[in-house]
Amino acid sequence: MAGTTPPSEREDAASGCLAVGLIVGLVPLGGMLLLFSFAATVEIDSPDAFGGWRDNLSSFALFPLVLSIASLLGALAVTLRASRRVRLFVGVVCGLLLVAACWRAYTLAPMLKCWSHNSIAREPDGSYDCADR
Repeated sequence: MAGTTPPSEREDAASGCLAVGLIVGLVPLGGMLLLFSFAATVEIDSPDAFGGWRDNLSSFALFPLVLSIASLLGALAVTLRASRRVRLFVGVVCGLLLVAACWRAYTLAPMLKCWSHNSIAREPDGSYDCADR
């Protein structure tokens, strides 16, 4: 029959389209979640601009960070079956975003000692004080 392709070629095309869709969805999702994680504690991270006690949003910054890392690792896993160029491009983008996620985890870790308190303040030496207002 003319115009039909064998099932193996159709399955390869379908899995390729699914892989591209996942990559296109997971990489921006990971980047946006990482951006939200940074934005959640910008007031706490900048004591010169925003002095005094602030609401403790460190737990709200941790969950998007974890989801961002999972999304980026998922995008990297999907690229294992992609072409070399796609693997290289996605690997570089995800690598840069994962480096930013590591930096975020490094800056967020000291705040997590105040997990059970509703207010937090950053001291001049870089430590954090916790309180319940």
